[in-house]
Amino acid sequence: MKSLTSAQLFAAPKRADKAKARLERAKLVIVAARERATETAQECVAQLAMMRPPNVLQRRRLVGRFSGKF
Repeated sequence: MKSLTSAQLFAAPKRADKAKARLERAKLVIVAARERATETAQECVAQLAMMRPPNVLQRRRLVGRFSGKF
């Protein structure tokens, strides 16, 4: 059996360092995903703002489509 020094006995396990590093990486990934999501949402809002409303013919076609008439 291997005898351990007091520093080895009372030190934090090696896996704890890996777990902390993994959690830090996960936090960074989440932050990056949130930033990408906000950018995408802002781009969608900008595209919707640039769209023109449908003209009369398009509105008639849309009304016919959504009213249940074929």
